[in-house]
Amino acid sequence: MDCEAIRAELIGALDVTAPIQQRVRAARELLIKRGAEALQIPPPPVLDEIIRVAIAAPPTEARREFAVLLVYALGVKGALPIRGETECLIQSFLERALLNPLRRAGYPFNGTAYDKRQALAGLYHTIDELLRPIEPSIPRWLHGVGPRTGD
Repeated sequence: MDCEAIRAELIGALDVTAPIQQRVRAARELLIKRGAEALQIPPPPVLDEIIRVAIAAPPTEARREFAVLLVYALGVKGALPIRGETECLIQSFLERALLNPLRRAGYPFNGTAYDKRQALAGLYHTIDELLRPIEPSIPRWLHGVGPRTGD
């Protein structure tokens, strides 16, 4: 997954010289377009419909990329609703699509809606690192898996 390309696509859709309403509209249009492509939904879908389909969809790379795009969009003020049914759908989808990265981030799965909202709101800062494979803390050669280096 190319997180930089996903981020660049969202940033490209956001013209910083445009009024906030236009930027929000562009971000939502991108989310709808990418979500419909990832989940193969015929247009013109709405964001809620795409997220409902995404929740039930099997895990694929395209579904995960859409989840990462949603995480980045959470970092754009006003791009996504922060209350209501859409917010609950997004939260539910991200909890399923990004389970291990959220665990690594210390996400409050049993927390209140407010705690979850706050955790997801700041996730765009660290999502790139959280998606990288975990580096082993014990050298591979100790496990007998790899050659000993440094001799």
